[in-house]
Amino acid sequence: MLTKSVSSQINVLIINDSSYMGTYLKDLVSSESIHVYDIARDGIEGLRKISIQKPDVILLDLEMPRMDGLTFIEEMVKKGSLIPTILVSSFSQNGAKIVLDALENGAVDFVPLSTTNPEETNQLKETLVEKIKAAAKCDPYKMVLEKIQSLKPAKKPITSSQAASVVVTIASSTGGPNVVQAILAALPADIRAGILVVQHMPKGFTKKFAERLDEAAEIIIKEAENGDLITEGTALVAPGDLHMEVDAQLRVNLINGPKRFGVRPAANVTMISAAERFGSNTIGVTLTGMGHDGAFGMKTIKRRGGKTFAQDEQSSVVFGMAKAAHDLGAVDALLPPEKIATAIIEEVNRLVSK
Repeated sequence: MLTKSVSSQINVLIINDSSYMGTYLKDLVSSESIHVYDIARDGIEGLRKISIQKPDVILLDLEMPRMDGLTFIEEMVKKGSLIPTILVSSFSQNGAKIVLDALENGAVDFVPLSTTNPEETNQLKETLVEKIKAAAKCDPYKMVLEKIQSLKPAKKPITSSQAASVVVTIASSTGGPNVVQAILAALPADIRAGILVVQHMPKGFTKKFAERLDEAAEIIIKEAENGDLITEGTALVAPGDLHMEVDAQLRVNLINGPKRFGVRPAANVTMISAAERFGSNTIGVTLTGMGHDGAFGMKTIKRRGGKTFAQDEQSSVVFGMAKAAHDLGAVDALLPPEKIATAIIEEVNRLVSK
């Protein structure tokens, strides 16, 4: 049985039905700090292997014979042996739903494997290693939130042609999709604010993510389109691979600018531009995730007189982005997701009643 100490390697199990891809991934991530100790051919073999030798992190394919990746995750949860799992597979936009299903059921993160082109190998390696190191430190059970009530009141039609006077900006990354859903589902349809969501997610996945959020919420939620007006009771989700900026007319501009802190979309871009336009009527929220994105944006919101909330360490899958904002002195309160929703509602009501 392999055991891990503070100074030892992170033990990784790869589950992939392609022997070529399994070997490719093993060669890609193996290092002094990461040890791939075995490769399983499908979910059934994966379950058998983790019962003998528990890894610290699993790199999981989704489409496999006998037992697919989603069923494998569900079986781990049933057996009470959920291990931090990163989906690594060839995803198409049509496959976005199953990726979101897996994240909802316990996967920590995902990496689209669109190519094994040598020119892109270094970027893929850097991404995987970063996510493996983060996953090894997290509690995957924090991913499995209480299911959102599927039935909801009918939504109000969009009737306002005027911009909102209050804006809520939400930054989220690793472990965040379920938390974003829980928070937005708790907001009332008539909330007197527009909402801007920046979830670190690749191009092609944010549209399906926004559709899933919309199904669970009373407010209207959509993937942002260039020129969308920020209106009350509507949340706009930044498209993958595009920054979402607020302009002087309180509309969103989608820009393919340089990555910030290695990410695009970057919450900093959205938060800073929102604070410039909405001033003290800006609310900043930073959730679970790797890295530092959102920290400077939250600081800017506070400097403009806005209010800021961040997810607490106890409920975060990865206490990285929220910690960075807190360490900057940019957070008014660290809260669990259910209290963040309440705090947003209370602050919006306070601002509109001034």
